[in-house]
Amino acid sequence: MSLYGLFGEHSVESCPLYNERSRRAVLSINERLDEVAKKHNVKFLGMYHSALEHTFVWIADADDAHRLQRFAMDVDIASFNALKIVPLGTFNDLVAACKRLQTQS
Repeated sequence: MSLYGLFGEHSVESCPLYNERSRRAVLSINERLDEVAKKHNVKFLGMYHSALEHTFVWIADADDAHRLQRFAMDVDIASFNALKIVPLGTFNDLVAACKRLQTQS
């Protein structure tokens, strides 16, 4: 499995705090999240939101980005958010890569 960031952004008009359709979607997502994540073999390590920026980042462990994409479509988070799926590494991974490169110089 690999780490990914699921970055989302929506407009003020589609914000679940102000838009009833989006609010119902969020509540439905909450009820189905674990089931749909399990179906797509996705494990969330953290889910963070910035209400005033209308953005979020969810950190996930998944086999590949396509599983995370299918999860996002299936759970319906893509219905009111523009999404970006980004592979992530840890800071320790970065340090190890820098050390390897430094010894090659």
